[in-house]
Amino acid sequence: MAAPRCGVGDGRSHRAWTQRVDNLFLGTVTIGGQHRRSKRYTQQGKKWYKRHLTYRIVNWPRHLSVGQVRLAVHTAFQLWSNVSALVFREVTQGLADIRLAFFEGEHDDGTGNAFDGPGGALAHAFFPCRGEAHFDMAERWTLHSQKGHNLFMVAAHEIGHTLGLEHSPVRRALMSPYYKKLSKALVLNWDDIVAVQQLYGKPSSGQRAQSPGQVFILALQDLELAQRQMEGPDSAPPQYCQGSFDAVTMDVDGAVLVFRGGLSWVVSAQGNVSAPTPLWQRWPQLRLPIEAAAFSTMDNKLYVFK
Repeated sequence: MAAPRCGVGDGRSHRAWTQRVDNLFLGTVTIGGQHRRSKRYTQQGKKWYKRHLTYRIVNWPRHLSVGQVRLAVHTAFQLWSNVSALVFREVTQGLADIRLAFFEGEHDDGTGNAFDGPGGALAHAFFPCRGEAHFDMAERWTLHSQKGHNLFMVAAHEIGHTLGLEHSPVRRALMSPYYKKLSKALVLNWDDIVAVQQLYGKPSSGQRAQSPGQVFILALQDLELAQRQMEGPDSAPPQYCQGSFDAVTMDVDGAVLVFRGGLSWVVSAQGNVSAPTPLWQRWPQLRLPIEAAAFSTMDNKLYVFK
């Protein structure tokens, strides 16, 4: 049986990779904190000619909740924004630059792009500026089970295509065409980082910031605890007070803001604790992991550090 892989053809991938590797020795690219001299060039293929992009999840798979899908897709986009100058924002209706949808079999993309059921081609995407990523509805999509395929990993790969990245022959690269499993040690490979930075530049801070797999796993655990709390009194109570928090501060109203993983809580001045809120709902541009937070009374702004 063929190994599960991306349905996008490899095309000019090897030529683009060879050009990218040659570029490392001709211009200035940062890898592992080291600067290398390099010559600038225009990579083959299209790209977006703006840095702020919107995305929309058009429909939903069968085996995951809406909250789980939104968390997986949000974190997948963040994986790329953390190492580039791109900024992504989710919209829930209307037009979007990048659209993600689940289909079965033929879906008006031509017979060559028809999905083949469980296994085989998991998903495919289109280069800019079409901005579409399609996932096989027949697959069992999961976020942490060994049975099925991890939506976060596949979405991160397909998003790379929607940004203009081709397949990489580097086996450890996220843009390798074959499916990879999620691990706590997940970080983007140097080849992924070089490819996206040559198209869109480095983060505004000038430093690449990785969002490892452990951050996503912790955010997923907190989301599942929050969902369990809302299911009713018969479900197991979430143990929010176990372990440590990432950051705690106060806001202008004297309420305490608590951050952990991918969630936040508000403790009012009267001691009432809010339900957990996913960070991406309240602060869509906030990048994980959070290491500290502080509220300034000088300008009434909340500062979050990572």
